[in-house]
Amino acid sequence: MNLSRRGFLNGASLTLLMPRQLLAQSNLEREHRPQLDLPILSEEPTTVPIQVRVDHPMEPDHFIRSIEVTLEKDPVPYKGRFLFTPTNGRAWVAFQMRSGSGGLVKAVAECSRHGRFVGIKELRVVEGGCTTAPDKVARDRLGNPMLRLPRSIKAGEIVEVRTKVDHNSHTGLAMKNGKFVREAPEFYIKQMLVFLDDQTISEFQMTSAVSPNPLIRFPLKAARSGTLRVVFVNSEGQRWEVSQPLRLAG
Repeated sequence: MNLSRRGFLNGASLTLLMPRQLLAQSNLEREHRPQLDLPILSEEPTTVPIQVRVDHPMEPDHFIRSIEVTLEKDPVPYKGRFLFTPTNGRAWVAFQMRSGSGGLVKAVAECSRHGRFVGIKELRVVEGGCTTAPDKVARDRLGNPMLRLPRSIKAGEIVEVRTKVDHNSHTGLAMKNGKFVREAPEFYIKQMLVFLDDQTISEFQMTSAVSPNPLIRFPLKAARSGTLRVVFVNSEGQRWEVSQPLRLAG
């Protein structure tokens, strides 16, 4: 009887602990799970708008290091890896991507303290996003990077930064006999680096699945004045840079 009673009590203790553990896991998952904002159906498969974010603190010892976006069914499944620092203030990015077939878009966020977390959302598209020829920009007209900040920025405010560059994005793939085959080399914006003076803020690693003439939006916490610089690098190593003064109001 004593052993049975002891076993019963131990079991009850475990039963009481489990909901607390599940609640803690649920809260952890909710704080770290990436949220995807994209259309259910896109009729423009070469320019599918997407925003992915994680509602998580961005403290020096606890922040979201990166967000990766993939769509496994696509001919170019890897869409990009976006690296953040606490100076971003928040962890989110918005851009446009290609999709050849649609499917489950997966975002994987990496926390500096708690590891990796996954968010998934379904996307349907008209076929051909990874083979349709992009808007053509003459080689001598590539570049022209642009950078936009809000007119008035207060100290400590988290603002949206917009940046754009004129550049083709070509996968080099074509559909033949029901299969994707490579007909030409890829040509695209491969990397975007963001600096405040000489301090690295973000690094965005992209693929030919990013749409032509990419417009990219991301956050920045305005902790101090300085010069905000954005550097674009394409798949052939060409570089373009744009800068703008960051001045704090008051």
